[in-house]
Amino acid sequence: MIAVEVYRDSSGKICEFRSRKGVFAPQHPLQVSVEALVQTAIIGLEDYLKLEPEVKEEGGWLQCRLERESFLNREIDAILETMVLGLRALEREYPESLEIRDVGAGVKV
Repeated sequence: MIAVEVYRDSSGKICEFRSRKGVFAPQHPLQVSVEALVQTAIIGLEDYLKLEPEVKEEGGWLQCRLERESFLNREIDAILETMVLGLRALEREYPESLEIRDVGAGVKV
């Protein structure tokens, strides 16, 4: 199973996400799709918004954490919430193979 954890602050804003690859082959369509959504969000934060999120891979997890810039909150939300929407759509297609968990303030997307 592929797992993605979305961490939210007390106001419901995404401040971190983590993804863990499943036991699928690297070229499996689900694995490729999840990886593309997660990496595209990171690229958007870094290259489009010129932010420097903390990104690291450890123990099979890819983690992206960022300090929220209040003047860019709308743009950050657009990138990260769109990632979550894409992941939720995949989760509906592959409910036995992908799990998206919201962690934090308990805000449902």
